[in-house]
Amino acid sequence: MVPQPNQLPVRIWSAWRTRGSRYVWHKALRRTLRRWPDWKRRLVYAEPREYWTLRGGDDYFREQEDQPLRSQRAEWLAERIARYRPTSLLEVGCGYGKQLRMLRRHLDIPMVGVDFSASQLDRARDYLRGETGIELVLSSGLQLPFPDGSFDLVLTSAVILHNPPRDAERIRREVIRVSRRLTAHNEDTDVTYNRYGYDTAAWYRAAGIPVIEFGPIDVEPAHSQFCVAEPWPR
Repeated sequence: MVPQPNQLPVRIWSAWRTRGSRYVWHKALRRTLRRWPDWKRRLVYAEPREYWTLRGGDDYFREQEDQPLRSQRAEWLAERIARYRPTSLLEVGCGYGKQLRMLRRHLDIPMVGVDFSASQLDRARDYLRGETGIELVLSSGLQLPFPDGSFDLVLTSAVILHNPPRDAERIRREVIRVSRRLTAHNEDTDVTYNRYGYDTAAWYRAAGIPVIEFGPIDVEPAHSQFCVAEPWPR
């Protein structure tokens, strides 16, 4: 909903008081540069960690929870992943914990969520309060703080696509490194100002890694892709 003119100064003042001038500037750029995606990428998305730290928190939580398709996607992914019966799970780029909470409804296993945004993890701690067996860790997917083969299944959901090619490659390699059996990905293939878009299944095949499932997500647009690979077959 677009704020009415008489509401805008109040909302700007409130945002400045609660989250500071950097947040207000960041949000102003996001709104004013909507028609110029190239400039938006250069000015707003130059540093993905800063972008998601500033965008994360209550505003992003309300934005996502107000979209029924996001919940339908999380449920679809949780059901699909549960079919593989993982014994432990890591989600890289867990955000405010939406997918982890949905997975908990289907799987009673140890879970860990990693995100590089402190504001996202702060929101996740509230969102996941009362859920047992879920650990949250502040870290980047570029260098995960876990030994090789720490998790039976490692998941990314709309995470790798937000990184430029060199970083996307590093995250994929880290995901494989800490997995001891399966990797699963929900990664769109289209390009926007903050989305590079990748064909994850094609990347695995090019690396000689077996892909055991891939295809669109039923509740998402045609650009969506769900992919499960088996870097370390039993």
